[in-house]
Amino acid sequence: MTLRLELEKDPSLKKPQKVFFVLFGIMFLVAPFYYQHNLGGEGLSIPHNSSLWIVASWVIAAAGILIYKNEQIILPRYWLALALLPLCAIVTSYIANNNNPAEWLVRLSVICGGYLFFIALYQFELTSRQIERTLYILLSMGLIAATYGVIQTKTPPILPGLIPHSPKLIPIGTFQQVNIQASVMATVLTLVFYLVGRPLSKNKNPIIIVALIITAMAASYNIAYSGSRVGTLGITLALTLLFIGRWKIYAKSKVILTLVLIASLTGGLAGSQGIGETKNKFDRIMKQDIRWSIYEISWELYTEAPVFGHGLGSFQKVFQDKRVEVQSEGKNSLGKSPKFTHPHNEFIFWLIEGGTFAIFGILTAALYTLIQLTKLGWQRGFGYAALLIPITLHTQVELPFYISNTPWFLLVTILFLVHQSGKRTYTTSILSKSASTTIPLITTVITLVTTNTLVQAQVGNAGLINYFHSGQKAPTYLQSSLKSQYFEEYATFLLLRRNMFIGISQNNPDPAKLYAQWTEEKIKVNPALHYYRNLAIAYDYTNRNVERDKIMKIAMSTYLNNLDLQQLNQQFMQKDLEDKKSSDVIKQLDTSN
Repeated sequence: MTLRLELEKDPSLKKPQKVFFVLFGIMFLVAPFYYQHNLGGEGLSIPHNSSLWIVASWVIAAAGILIYKNEQIILPRYWLALALLPLCAIVTSYIANNNNPAEWLVRLSVICGGYLFFIALYQFELTSRQIERTLYILLSMGLIAATYGVIQTKTPPILPGLIPHSPKLIPIGTFQQVNIQASVMATVLTLVFYLVGRPLSKNKNPIIIVALIITAMAASYNIAYSGSRVGTLGITLALTLLFIGRWKIYAKSKVILTLVLIASLTGGLAGSQGIGETKNKFDRIMKQDIRWSIYEISWELYTEAPVFGHGLGSFQKVFQDKRVEVQSEGKNSLGKSPKFTHPHNEFIFWLIEGGTFAIFGILTAALYTLIQLTKLGWQRGFGYAALLIPITLHTQVELPFYISNTPWFLLVTILFLVHQSGKRTYTTSILSKSASTTIPLITTVITLVTTNTLVQAQVGNAGLINYFHSGQKAPTYLQSSLKSQYFEEYATFLLLRRNMFIGISQNNPDPAKLYAQWTEEKIKVNPALHYYRNLAIAYDYTNRNVERDKIMKIAMSTYLNNLDLQQLNQQFMQKDLEDKKSSDVIKQLDTSN
């Protein structure tokens, strides 16, 4: 309320800034909390990822219009160095041979879209005071997310159509994943301490102070209760860095700092039952954490294609193939673990798919961000570095950006703050009128296409849910999923599998043949367990026992000790034995006759 009133009274708030605050407010206070029932997972399977990108595309379009209208573009000092991150990803994706088309498109869209969003934020020409207000919007987002987490730990399903249910009663937020919730909460708690001593808090407005205290308590509760190693380590490192850099500021804000510290400790103690789980996880990481096996196999994959990598979207296939090779030699085993879409380390992920060339872009962007932080001095440099730590750390142990794009946009926004100093304005008047007109035209077209595609994706997502709620008996629900480029493959699989089993019940082998033909191509880039299993069934029913045994051997050597595969293989063996007995009986009868 206070923030809204101040914005309305601010004489420096021009139309572009008003547009910014409306869009930015929707993006962080509404879009991350859009929810509809879903199957979980990552990418567009998580509903709020679509709503976030829709609003982000509006921000980019608005910035494009401003560039055209003002005949200028505002860029940070090291914009070109930062641009190497998407540029290197694009180049390596065209050189590598094994790109998965769907993954290739999504990956490049997220990276390039993130960079465009980063550049777009500068076009609104925010003042220092207005930038501080954006931080309070992020704080408000954090408070809402923290409240979701608290509710999820204390009650059975509440408002199930609005808030994701947490079966284990742990804080998963709208991200539907406990560690991402913990890392976002670590960022939010760091932001609370960063805002202590800032002008708005120095004015001692009671609403601001209460907001800081409540957010600190709720965020620390989420972190403690989650039992998250990465969240605990992230907030520890961030606050250490923050206090080193800003101790002089805190010395002048002792009252507010003390209240926030008390609130943080109170929240942490209230969620202390999760601390034991955190300790157990830290113990396991040095003993039997599966990530060490993943990293070992991943390193071998990198050495096979060190320059340009295996191609964007190739990880699933090359990792599973290498997994079979390594496990057959007895050097390593991932046991019953399912397929892997990510090595649980973003750096290693890009080493495998994009090679050293892609990593060069990432390291260059990181290096110039570090240089920019050093130019900001101790107080601001350490403060912004602290804000970057929780999410950056999380990328080295999991895949936060793929499950939820909220951490991605949060990170990009913090980078926007980091690179504020030294930004420059370049005129676009040297461009021809037609060339200049293409800027708002392209960004507007991108927005319209993005909005349509993402809305269609969520309609398709709803179709999948309705199909499963029908007990997989109403294939008409899959029509919307088949129209979505993102869900088309999975919907096709469900439809073909359903038809195959109906065909089996009706002694019709044609659907099984069609399923086998389709899966043989898909399994080349997506070696999922359910593809292997159903392909083996299709082969068995169509009397292709050689192909059946071959695919079962691959599946069982990939997914060692998988009970479902073992049971299926036992059924095949029993069936073959019975067929052999029947054949022998027939031969004996023929001989006797």
